[in-house]
Amino acid sequence: MTDESHSAAILQMQGYAVFEYLGDGVLRLVGEPGEWYREILGEKAAAERTVRLAERFPFLENFLVDAEEFWNSQAPGHAESGTWIERGDSGREFALEACALWLTGKRILFIQNPQRQYDERHQTLQTARDSLLEHERLQREIQKKEILLHCIIHDLSQPLTAMRGCFALLALTELPADMKEVVEIAERQSQKQEVMIRGILEAFSAELAAQQAFDRDPSKAPDIARCAQKTVEAFWSAFAERYAQIELDPALDLSRNWRVVGEESRLLRIYGNLVENALRHSPAGTKVTLGVVDEDRFLRGFVDDQGPGLPDDETATRLFALFAKGKGDRGGKAGLGLYFCKITVERWGGSIGCESRPGGGARFWFRLPRA
Repeated sequence: MTDESHSAAILQMQGYAVFEYLGDGVLRLVGEPGEWYREILGEKAAAERTVRLAERFPFLENFLVDAEEFWNSQAPGHAESGTWIERGDSGREFALEACALWLTGKRILFIQNPQRQYDERHQTLQTARDSLLEHERLQREIQKKEILLHCIIHDLSQPLTAMRGCFALLALTELPADMKEVVEIAERQSQKQEVMIRGILEAFSAELAAQQAFDRDPSKAPDIARCAQKTVEAFWSAFAERYAQIELDPALDLSRNWRVVGEESRLLRIYGNLVENALRHSPAGTKVTLGVVDEDRFLRGFVDDQGPGLPDDETATRLFALFAKGKGDRGGKAGLGLYFCKITVERWGGSIGCESRPGGGARFWFRLPRA
């Protein structure tokens, strides 16, 4: 098959009929035309290789005059006919467009039935409209659920506040030892419930914060290494109180460009949440190290601890899920910190994970695109 045949086959597939202009209104059909051409002209007429198109398509009579002027002028570009309608033997209507141009030194006329492109474009637009409607429907559902959630929390908080007031008054009175212990248990449980209620609100607030737009100006992009340094400084006293240590990776060169996509306050919160998680699992005498690794188009921040490491059956997917807590985790938060890290990092086009370290302990990491 020649290159010309290859080209003609491709054009036929796209709904084109291709002709070479021979002069005096005569054109030679190149390759095989689309089905529309045979349906309009009939099988016998469509089989003719040399045709006077103006006799078959009256609309082209005037356009061929313009096309011949264009070819004679040898001007760059092309001449277009605009759209016209032809009717086939079955009564079916076809929208057609003609285009005249110079191609490999020949005067070429394309006639196209753009129905396929119109159908594809229409399908794309319809899909986009359907997606938009579905998005708006989901947004309305989310708003309804948020309103319902806040109403439920409000209704739970009011009696809880009254209960805590009663427990506080009971604690001030002279009570038998066994009753005093019961009141103290009730106070602790009511406080725990209040923390859980606040945690639910924080979780949904975190999702909204992660979805907020951020400034994509590279000059305002946060420095991930500087954020690690600030986190070390902020948590130094908390680790000292637990007789543990926190440090910046000695190999980290702060003078380099460590800017990433994101927003500084939320990046500091990501580091802070990972460090709080490490602190809960860091025994006295151990060390937590913060650092950054260069991965070409991405930068990976990490928090290494020397705790017990991850349980064999623990997975990053479960740890970073909403309200998830590590197995055996007692006294921690309601599983919101790591979830906030996940939704924020992914919103910025990054990823997050964790693994046990070969020498013991765990590494929690997050990977962000360079600014």
